[in-house]
Amino acid sequence: MKLIGNAFSVYAARVLIAARFKGIELDVEPMIPRGPRAVELLALNPIGKIPVLIDGPLVLPESDTIIGYLEDTRPSPSLLPGDSRQRANARLLVRLLDSYSAPSFRPFLSNDKSGIAVALERIERALGYIDHFRIDGEFASGDAFSWADCALIPFFHAYEGLHARHKTFDSVLSRPRLLAWWSRARESTMGVYARGEIDRAVAELMGQWRAS
Repeated sequence: MKLIGNAFSVYAARVLIAARFKGIELDVEPMIPRGPRAVELLALNPIGKIPVLIDGPLVLPESDTIIGYLEDTRPSPSLLPGDSRQRANARLLVRLLDSYSAPSFRPFLSNDKSGIAVALERIERALGYIDHFRIDGEFASGDAFSWADCALIPFFHAYEGLHARHKTFDSVLSRPRLLAWWSRARESTMGVYARGEIDRAVAELMGQWRAS
């Protein structure tokens, strides 16, 4: 299997975490939208977004569709563990994050003040919903690592990283249960792996931008 993308993307990072948890080796080909290889990306995925999974003749876009495919092809260890309630809750947290949080971190990167204000409002709203609905426990949704952890870890790492300039972590700091989860998750095996991959991808991309 090959993953087209870059851990700079919170959605590509989500897939990388899921694959790592399942012990799936992915051949990662770094590529970013609107980069020098944008034409290649559009030929694979006319939506123009990463990640894209290639498995033989299958070309599959959209991070959660990809994770669903990984879950179907490698069901153990499962990213939807526990009973039906916990599985539904894990799916719900992912849905809340993707539907109501900032769909892009571009305003923070371009210092778009009006865009940042909207993004901060979206983050606050999404984390409020997540904090309300999540099943409390060691992990994002209860007592086992799940799809929800894969989705939340890259976003929380980004909130933390951007906080010094944009106060993106305030919505976490004001919610003790979410802060407690993140304190555990960031130092967990999957958290350390994800943060390392994301930071490395960010550093490489910034180096390319400075050199161009």
